[in-house]
Amino acid sequence: AAVILPDILVEEVEGEFVVRLERERQPRLRISRAYREMLRRTRKGDAAEEWLKKRLDTAKWFLDAVAQRQSTLECIAVIIFKEQRPFLEHGPSALRPLRMQEVADQVELHISTVSRAVSGKYAQTPRGIYPLRYFFVSGTARDTGGEASQVSIQERLKTLIEKEDPKKPLSDEHLAKLLAEREDISIARRTVTKYRKMLGIPASSKRRRF
Repeated sequence: AAVILPDILVEEVEGEFVVRLERERQPRLRISRAYREMLRRTRKGDAAEEWLKKRLDTAKWFLDAVAQRQSTLECIAVIIFKEQRPFLEHGPSALRPLRMQEVADQVELHISTVSRAVSGKYAQTPRGIYPLRYFFVSGTARDTGGEASQVSIQERLKTLIEKEDPKKPLSDEHLAKLLAEREDISIARRTVTKYRKMLGIPASSKRRRF
């Protein structure tokens, strides 16, 4: 199995959630002293001096770029978990709708920069390890106002099915009605079917136990 090494750590400290970059696993890059010493010994105006200066400038630029990238990732993660604090407190069922553009606006970056920054990155949270992209979810409007994320709807759907009478399993149409009555979430039967399949849950006819 592939080993996942989280890039972001989220820890609860005295009732507050602290978000930080996992620096222990980050490579510690630095410019070799040998090259600085070589430059010091090089004759002024020599071609070797010019070559070394260019390479050292390039190396410095690279180190600055790496540091900036890490800083950007940390800033994005702080915003994500500020918005998704309910998830940290209650789990996936409390995940709120969050669009990448919202985060991009808050960190004052282009959405493509945010997308590249979170690509392939993981966060270790009190709820487990998740890819950062997991926290960007679309939502469905509630009848009473506000939005419910698709992940939270799926969690509620899963809970309803887990609590059903196995002798009389709930049809997708009945599940849609219960979501509307109990959660103020109005979604079509076909959407319930779609979410149920995404969860790997069979149809009511196959869930029946005699």
